[in-house]
Amino acid sequence: MSNQTLRPAQRIALTTLLETGQVTDAATAASVSRDTVHRWLREPLFLEHLRAAEAEALRALSRKLIALGTKATATVEATMDDMEVPASVRLKAADTVLARLLQLRELIDLEERVSAIEEGIRR
Repeated sequence: MSNQTLRPAQRIALTTLLETGQVTDAATAASVSRDTVHRWLREPLFLEHLRAAEAEALRALSRKLIALGTKATATVEATMDDMEVPASVRLKAADTVLARLLQLRELIDLEERVSAIEEGIRR
């Protein structure tokens, strides 16, 4: 990322964009017009900082989801094992697990293929 920093109003707008996703909210928070925020969104430096902040927010969210994964898996497992839960609910839980396993397998396969292509390009 560039060593150049954003002006205070731009930092406020960037933070608000991450929190709300709304240009109007960002403009209000930064005490600038919507047109100004739209102009900033076309500036390479602002976009660079925004993309870096979005990437970090996604990494943080990913860490949270991974942490919740164990809890979610335990909940699904408990539902599937509880004979007092209606069979239709247990079947839906089992179906959800199988569907997600297939999606995960497809993502892993795709990631491996992309990595192989990237390695081929590097050579």
